[in-house]
Amino acid sequence: MGMSKRTALLSAVIVTFGLGTLYLGLTMKSARPTKDPNSWDILIFTQTWPNTLCYTWKSSNPAHTCNLPSDKNIWTVHGIWPTKLGTIGPGFCNKSLVFNPDLIYGIQDKLNQYWTDIEIPPKNTTEGNSSSLENKKESIYFHEWQKHGTCAVVLPALGSEFKYFYQGIEWSEKYNMRDVLDKSNVKINSTLNVADYWKAVKSVLKTNAWIECATKHDTKEQMLAEIRICFDKTLKLIDCDGIMKPRQGSMKKSHALTNCDTKKPILYMDHVPEQNISTNANSTISNSTSTDSVLTNSTVDEHSKLLYRLKRKVSDRSDEWITKSPRHFNRSHSYQPRTDTPFKQNLNRSNSFPYIPRKEWDLLVFSQSWPYTFCHTWTVNSNTHTCNLPANRNQWTIHGIWPSKIGAFGPSFCNNQTTFNLNSLNTIIPELKNRWTEIKGSTTWTRKQEGELWRHEWMKHGTCATSLSALDSELKYFNQGLEWSKQYVLSNLLEQGGIKPNGSYPVNQIWHTLRTGLGKNPHIDCYFESRTNKPYIEEVRICFNKLLSLVDCDPFRRNSNRPSTNCPLDKEIFYMGAVV
Repeated sequence: MGMSKRTALLSAVIVTFGLGTLYLGLTMKSARPTKDPNSWDILIFTQTWPNTLCYTWKSSNPAHTCNLPSDKNIWTVHGIWPTKLGTIGPGFCNKSLVFNPDLIYGIQDKLNQYWTDIEIPPKNTTEGNSSSLENKKESIYFHEWQKHGTCAVVLPALGSEFKYFYQGIEWSEKYNMRDVLDKSNVKINSTLNVADYWKAVKSVLKTNAWIECATKHDTKEQMLAEIRICFDKTLKLIDCDGIMKPRQGSMKKSHALTNCDTKKPILYMDHVPEQNISTNANSTISNSTSTDSVLTNSTVDEHSKLLYRLKRKVSDRSDEWITKSPRHFNRSHSYQPRTDTPFKQNLNRSNSFPYIPRKEWDLLVFSQSWPYTFCHTWTVNSNTHTCNLPANRNQWTIHGIWPSKIGAFGPSFCNNQTTFNLNSLNTIIPELKNRWTEIKGSTTWTRKQEGELWRHEWMKHGTCATSLSALDSELKYFNQGLEWSKQYVLSNLLEQGGIKPNGSYPVNQIWHTLRTGLGKNPHIDCYFESRTNKPYIEEVRICFNKLLSLVDCDPFRRNSNRPSTNCPLDKEIFYMGAVV
């Protein structure tokens, strides 16, 4: 009996010790990443050296190939990672925010340049079937948005796919490591130690960065792989201190922001090293540049790293252009009449291009209005104003074709002797009513006649366009507007970039979407309602030369990669829904 008690006591001690050991083991593990999108402290902006990434990608599978950027000296974006200090993540914060490639349609060319999807999987041929099937691989944009973008959206500045990826482009242009290292006299093909690279970045950016290395399998040499810089939640550049706790004995405290061996030199190579197949077959990948690697305290053996890479899914302003926040926008604030012009009293709806007493011009500005914004601006402050909306509720309407001098406004009213003959438009009047709609109406008007908008556009602008034989009559002038309206359907162009009525979008997204669809730079005009402090997209203008070929609307603007607009860059632009 006594023996049974001792056995029971011993068993209890063993069980208690086992549970305690299990508890300690669990609590001593590295902090696990959380999915709470608000539980992060810092944004890590990671740039990759493409030659090193290509080497590690090919190392994992000899059939892998690389899509290297056209600029051989540029560092490409890996990602923007919201990160909790001392641990990983959070990640995959909101599965309902499904990646929509349409929303980055307007910046795809820039993404290919700065945020290149370098890793190309092999193509497999099914036995007994001649058809070639490419391995499915999510784009890097899909992966980065799903894992990191869905956590970054808690910041308004990163609150959509477009904003997230466009911020990466802007940071890449402003802080590209090609330029940072070059300014500190670190050239490609340098062989330096980690402290040299670390000090080089700090000498330019004045903040502490993370230096990431990969290892050559045959020679065990270190290669410069990634450089990570950090931002706070106001998007201010800050030190990366604290993004990872250093592993015991692995590095000196002053050089904690690295995974590199501080005692070995690091190669900054101008080429992708050849793979040593015999060595590679029996070697493993160490210190790889796989997505979001090495932000962990635990030591991972080389074999586990190889398996991690093989299983990994990677998915398919140095010159700032600043617009001051507008105080009082009206419907065409960017092209308002000069206060000193003697013709001010004659300007009505087309006051966006004030008269200048010259007949010379360089461009034809074809302006289309969003009828629901224009109707809003016309009725918002008047109980008597009414609107005549087009039959096609999703159609932008024509405002006019305006001969314009680059760097000036006008000319206008080029022939005061001419008259307007409405009968000459009889064959196209039904189409003009729908596509060149005279929206303004009023319950108090008694004398307004049909075609007054067309009369105004012809007298003010058409009389200047007649210097072109293609536009030298009312019928030719108005018919050209109808043709362009059918050829450049703005609602369709905007929808390609995921921009639809009843939504709000950054003007950058609107402008880049149109620019991509058109192949030329447009101008975007906004109406700013001071009562609600809300900007509305109102007009889009595209430009043609005297051969009627589409051209940039801003041929001499210093930074033609930034929007030509009067819209605020720091606010969402509202795209009103159709009035039913």
